[in-house]
Amino acid sequence: MQRLKKTLLNFRLQLILTLFIVLISLLMLINDYLTALIFNQSYYLNESLLFKITIVLLLLPALFYTSLGEIKHSREINVVKVLLLLVPTAIVHVFVASYLIQLIGQNLLNLPFTFSFLIKNKFTQDFVFIITTYGLMYLIARYYYLNISKANNNKNKTLSIKSGTRRDIIDIVDIDWISAETPYIAIWIDEKKHLYNSTLTDILNKIEHTDFIRIHRSTIVNISKISSITSRLNGDYDIQLYNDTKLRLSRTYRTPEIDSQLRI
Repeated sequence: MQRLKKTLLNFRLQLILTLFIVLISLLMLINDYLTALIFNQSYYLNESLLFKITIVLLLLPALFYTSLGEIKHSREINVVKVLLLLVPTAIVHVFVASYLIQLIGQNLLNLPFTFSFLIKNKFTQDFVFIITTYGLMYLIARYYYLNISKANNNKNKTLSIKSGTRRDIIDIVDIDWISAETPYIAIWIDEKKHLYNSTLTDILNKIEHTDFIRIHRSTIVNISKISSITSRLNGDYDIQLYNDTKLRLSRTYRTPEIDSQLRI
């Protein structure tokens, strides 16, 4: 269920970015037409559409924005890291766009554009536009994951736990960690244990909260409760919570996504 929801959320982001690019393309076509009209110049739709290849190519990287861990989980923007990602991508974009415009222009439209001319044209006129658009897409994706996606993933805010004839309602955000205690699980809040009839896999699906991750075959932790993480130098880590509880992050449960969440 969680995998399906994650796929759906990623698809929604890709759709948002695609609509953003389509809107830019339409605005640029309108701008070309109005410019020709104002300056009493000839307007050629084929040429205008051809040069929009530069914008259409933005659709390709839009499909991969959902796989960037920093967008998903970091609330801090590392400007240097972002520029090291965007600048080379924009340079490659210019070369690919110039090649495609030359190829299509010469073979289908008989337009005398040379590759060197197009490279100079794109770098002098479109490079800032391209890198700015990449940056805006980055910010849209980042906002989506840190706000819209997280809001969708955190719908369940409380958990009902039955203890004899009494039923306790606890806030999910108050949970420190969860351990397996067959045939139950133990939910720990401020070092107090609550037994709950479930499995670790089922409880993760039930609470649907992005702050809870599986770190061991018998342990789930609320990452907002972590105070420190110490490497064991063998791929495992010791995780210490704010109340000095120590848990173990097993190397078998480490994934790039979990490393990004824990900032290892």
